[in-house]
Amino acid sequence: MCRNGGESGQAGRALRSPVLAVLALVLALAAAPLAAAGTGQAVSSPHETGIELTAPVQQALQQLQEQWLQWSSANDRERAASAVDALLATGRQLGMRRLPDLALGALLNAVRLARQGEMRRAGWALEAAERLDPGRPETAFAAAAVDRVAGRWPAAFLHLGKGYLRVFGLPLERGLWLDEMALWGLYLLLATGGLFIAVQMATKGGALFRDLAGFLARRLPKPAALVVGVALLAWPLALPAGPIWLLFYWSVLLWGYASTSERTVLAALWLLVGGAPFLIAGEHREVSVGLSPPAVAMENLAERRLYGGLFADLGVLRSILPENTAVKHLIADLHRTLGQWDLARALYRQVLEREPNNTSALLDLGVYFFDKGDYGNAIQNFQKAAASDPRNAAAPFDLSQAYAESYHYDEQHLALTRAQEIDEARVGRWIHEAESQRVVAADGGIARIPEIRRQLVAIWGGREALTPGVEMLRRGLSVALAAGLLLFAVALHLVRRPRGYTEPPLYLRLGGSRLASLRRALLPGLPSAEAGQGGKTFLALLVPVALLMLPLFGDLGYRIPWGYDPGSLMPWVFAVLGLVIYLLARLRSEQRNQV
Repeated sequence: MCRNGGESGQAGRALRSPVLAVLALVLALAAAPLAAAGTGQAVSSPHETGIELTAPVQQALQQLQEQWLQWSSANDRERAASAVDALLATGRQLGMRRLPDLALGALLNAVRLARQGEMRRAGWALEAAERLDPGRPETAFAAAAVDRVAGRWPAAFLHLGKGYLRVFGLPLERGLWLDEMALWGLYLLLATGGLFIAVQMATKGGALFRDLAGFLARRLPKPAALVVGVALLAWPLALPAGPIWLLFYWSVLLWGYASTSERTVLAALWLLVGGAPFLIAGEHREVSVGLSPPAVAMENLAERRLYGGLFADLGVLRSILPENTAVKHLIADLHRTLGQWDLARALYRQVLEREPNNTSALLDLGVYFFDKGDYGNAIQNFQKAAASDPRNAAAPFDLSQAYAESYHYDEQHLALTRAQEIDEARVGRWIHEAESQRVVAADGGIARIPEIRRQLVAIWGGREALTPGVEMLRRGLSVALAAGLLLFAVALHLVRRPRGYTEPPLYLRLGGSRLASLRRALLPGLPSAEAGQGGKTFLALLVPVALLMLPLFGDLGYRIPWGYDPGSLMPWVFAVLGLVIYLLARLRSEQRNQV
């Protein structure tokens, strides 16, 4: 008994840490206007909560905190599971299926308990987190951390892999991951391009320097010609961002020494440099919108995830697009989900004033009247919905239910038959669920989230156009730079061609010693560069550069806002193993070529 009591006290202290207290406080802020409800104020002000909240909703939010404290103080698995059941039931009262803030609190607690040696309780916390917010990558990442503490390394890697795979099933995280991948790929190509130019200089720089020094030696003493030649090749290093300008400069000078395939790669790199600022600006705009509070709130609402800032963030959306019909439709769906039907009805009517044939708004307004027992108005709205979209099975199904309540059984049979003709499977499911939900509502406002996102992107794009950086891009300076490099390289080549070029020697490609084989394997790109194989050189450099940049995937662009960060263990493991395998494969290939 004493031992169990000690475990309970230790777990309770861990659960009541400052981090978890802050997480609980987030929901407390949403329920703060409860005091006003007791003084006669039935609905909270949107200035306080972002979205109007009625007293029952505020009470449910307060109940969530009380149930969270019950979970915190649970000293056995059954009580903890019962508390999670209560939390999920309260969430369902609000039309929400997931409680991410509380799930994150459980994850943090699981890792803390694991570090304290409480592996059994850590397992309970992980189970609670998975139930409170199922299928999230963060839960798998935290489970991997618990496995590492316990020394279960194979399980840790399996959980990390599971977490990364879960990303692809989540719209917001998947979109951010793809945006991050696009930026990482762009930086990868640019870094490989810079290394490609450096390899070109390593293989052809000697010939370039000899030609330059020979030209200068006609007018200067040989020692002075050598010094001036080095200065002429390295002077861009004195500029701000000198290494970058040096690569541009070298790429122009090496044009005449390059083969056709190498010139193709150089031209492609210049075009990439010219278009990179536009690509980065576009990705920045997309990610800025994706990570903005309104966009995050919309995605969470679509998934029925109740986090602490949901109502405030949706209030921000409404302030940005106050007269937007799609936003009003979305907020109406939120009120309906929360059970705030009177607030939802007012917004649905505003939507119908601008979009009289909006099927989902008509349908939801009919559901309102049905629940109020006003079957006449319900029938009228369901009829309008059925007329506006003849392929919508929900409208005739709801109409059949309203007819049944009005004792119009012939009309009820006809409407139900019509609904079954449109989609028999869905109608069968609705009939099966009719005991808990007599009529079917539509999430038409939630379905308009992509439309609202496009308008947010347009607004963000308009704001960014006012900044100097975007104005510079609009003037096409980056494209002009790329075109200028190409034109200058061609012009310099035409001037230099009559004098001839020194042929670059083949140092690395020749030779059959073990040292030469090892050198060719460890320096990918150099042998093919000496042979003038531009595409092969670039690809030989792309693979190791990609592996080296893999651990930087989350740092080069926009970090995905994980609730629990996975760390860089797996990227480093893949990078090291990949480099070892790649170099061994190259060494084996060199050995086979010698045979």
